[in-house]
Amino acid sequence: MIVRSRSRARGRTGLRGRRGVSNIIAAIFLVAITVVAGTALWTLQFHFPSGGVSMGYLAKGGLKVPVWGDPTDCTPYGYPQSPASSWSGAEWTAYDYYCVQHQIGNFSLMNASSVTITSVTPSTIDLALVDVYFICDNTSRGGNETVLVGGSLAAMTWFPGSSTAPAPNAPHLGWCSSFDANGFGGGAFGTLYNRLCIFTPLSATSHALEAGDTFILYVHTPGAVYDPGANGPDRDDFHGAPAWCFTVPGACSLKFFYNSNPPVELADISIYSISGAGE
Repeated sequence: MIVRSRSRARGRTGLRGRRGVSNIIAAIFLVAITVVAGTALWTLQFHFPSGGVSMGYLAKGGLKVPVWGDPTDCTPYGYPQSPASSWSGAEWTAYDYYCVQHQIGNFSLMNASSVTITSVTPSTIDLALVDVYFICDNTSRGGNETVLVGGSLAAMTWFPGSSTAPAPNAPHLGWCSSFDANGFGGGAFGTLYNRLCIFTPLSATSHALEAGDTFILYVHTPGAVYDPGANGPDRDDFHGAPAWCFTVPGACSLKFFYNSNPPVELADISIYSISGAGE
């Protein structure tokens, strides 16, 4: 399904309560079904009007993307996908180089959706001034909304082959309705954003948002094993948004804001709308 719409960026009134983040935007939707090489791809494409601060983007589901940012889901090039407990010294050396230092080894593939930037106005928007929030509708807790993750694109940047560790101010995962993502992974600081999503700019040294930059959102399937082999270096630790975000209408959304006073909403993407569920 391809849906095209024109919408003016608007101010944000807050993230507490569903009404604060879901004001209705007038839109006209043209719907069509596109089949590529026998595989259905569901996308949303938006073109915002010129003037002020705006961002055009293409949101797409049905992808397979490496789990960059998690070296435990990686095996070094040229080595068998065997349990880490049986690795030789040479395998551990290769693992450190390809998977820890450079994040370019044989990473596990996961189901994913992506948001690719197609245009930016003005062309000098600093990544530190663009905030992204993954919002979950939480009817089980009195109708309030929860934030699974929230932070700036600068703090959520991951560039495969260059990044080796999250930024010092990188966000950690929280609640998605009754699902406590922060409880996975252990440690005093919970689970970092890169188990759910990453922002990959065109250049590792770029500090401004530009066409071609991509935000990747992983999909979590409970009970699955995402490592290269059934007995690989990492059993299923938490990755991605809960699967029901992609199957329940209105359950979850991804929102981008320009951090000004007042904040300007750049994008409001229904996760269900890019899943293809029910089509």
